[in-house]
Amino acid sequence: MPADKDGKTEKPTPKKLSEARKKGQVPKSQDLSSAISFGLFALALTALATYVLQRSYVFMQESLRFGSDPMRVIHELPAIGMRAIIWFLILAAPFLAIAFFTGVVGNMVQVGFLFTKDPLKPSFSKMNPISGFKNIMGKKAAFGLVKNLMKLFIVVGFTVYTLYESAVVILNAGRVGTFAIFPLMIDLVSKLAFNLAIFMAILGIADYVYQRYDHKKNLMMSMQEIKDEYKEMEGDPQIKSQRKAMYRDMVSGNMSDVGEATVLITNPTHFAIAIRYDKDKDQVPVVLVKGQDLMALKMRELAKEQNVPIIENKPLARALYKQVEPNDPIPTELYQTIAEILALIFQAEQAKKYKI
Repeated sequence: MPADKDGKTEKPTPKKLSEARKKGQVPKSQDLSSAISFGLFALALTALATYVLQRSYVFMQESLRFGSDPMRVIHELPAIGMRAIIWFLILAAPFLAIAFFTGVVGNMVQVGFLFTKDPLKPSFSKMNPISGFKNIMGKKAAFGLVKNLMKLFIVVGFTVYTLYESAVVILNAGRVGTFAIFPLMIDLVSKLAFNLAIFMAILGIADYVYQRYDHKKNLMMSMQEIKDEYKEMEGDPQIKSQRKAMYRDMVSGNMSDVGEATVLITNPTHFAIAIRYDKDKDQVPVVLVKGQDLMALKMRELAKEQNVPIIENKPLARALYKQVEPNDPIPTELYQTIAEILALIFQAEQAKKYKI
């Protein structure tokens, strides 16, 4: 296996598959799309044949009414030509509609909704004659040739078998009358088309399974590629460890600022916000540190050790934690509540100071 020779022994990651999909590199079987299209045509064959016969009869009836007057035919020739074009478009309309519908359905079933411009971009590698020759003479081309020959032989075999099985009906078709021949032939063709549709569906499903396998095999990755992708997505491990160390230093430094706080507002256990208001340093109250869960618990412990007042106020704690970052001033809409808390703390400190 080429993937083994290149050291690509690992399955493609979701990121690799996603990038390939964005480029239009998706597993798709043309045989399965053809099988879906042929199957719908087979199901609609009787209706389509009846539609074609009725429209053709009307067209021929209108066109041949000028047969007794050659000069009138020549005079009406442009109108007859335009009528023939319109007749052809009317006949082709249901076939084109089914072909378009089945093409969309066939792609949606296999690929889903996908819009990308990458396959349309010019590529010099595609115009390289050496690469083109390798593609023509490669294993994929040989496999495709064998597959197409196999399909041809099986289709011919199905046709011959159906004709042989219906030989008696075909040979006696002249006895059923002119009006019965058409339904008889349609029934015979429908039977053949239905058998071929089943065969093509089986072949299409098998080819789609192989295309998925081949797609993933071509996207196989080496361990080094997976490591490089991980580094790209998550960052270099050394840089990550440095970031973690810096974060720990930052947190420990912030935690030490709890001792400078004037008050610690709590939730009581989920949130903790350390607020300082020093008339010599601050024009308005400032948030020094904020923490959640374990960090909030640690802040409560430090506040108790440093004799920082702890006030439980759930709405205020939630509002401060969501709205304010460390070293930011208190929002104006919270001034009144903070002022009341600070007033209580200052009154308590004054009472202690003058207590005998």
